[in-house]
Amino acid sequence: MPTTQHSQGDAAAAGKDSAENMPNLSTLSLDELKQLDRDPEFFDDFIEEMSVVQHLNEELDSMMNQVESISRENESKGSHLVELKRRLSDDYTALKTLGEKCDQLNKKYLKKSEEYAPQHIRELLQIAASNADADCDRHVEHFLNGKIDVQTFLNTYTSCKKISAERKAKEERLGSQLSALERAGI
Repeated sequence: MPTTQHSQGDAAAAGKDSAENMPNLSTLSLDELKQLDRDPEFFDDFIEEMSVVQHLNEELDSMMNQVESISRENESKGSHLVELKRRLSDDYTALKTLGEKCDQLNKKYLKKSEEYAPQHIRELLQIAASNADADCDRHVEHFLNGKIDVQTFLNTYTSCKKISAERKAKEERLGSQLSALERAGI
């Protein structure tokens, strides 16, 4: 209950202050009291002259000035906020563009890494060696069918056999290297 007593004490003090600030109507003449009752303008002037009302008006003016100041400050920050929003939007667009570019480059990287993967290179060497062997066989057929002379046959056949042998050797070397890496656990 101490808070209630305290609140009642505050109310009593506030009532005493307002009573002190209120004009004593008993000091007014009968004519002044009648004029207060009949003349709204005189009544308003009388109220305005009260110290409580003057104090409240001063507080109201002070608060209005504060509100105006805060309003101006908010307005000035509004343009800054718009600028920050624009920058954020620009940064978001740039980030989105960079993300898309990163995705494209990542796909390109994955494609290239597949192309240059040792197993893929080995497969390509096997295919190339097989194609070179097929070229050799085609030159033999052309020679046996009499479509090319001996010198042309020897030049083209030896060239094709050389290419085939090189590709097979590269494929075998790569295969042994890959096997060694697998055995090493890499």
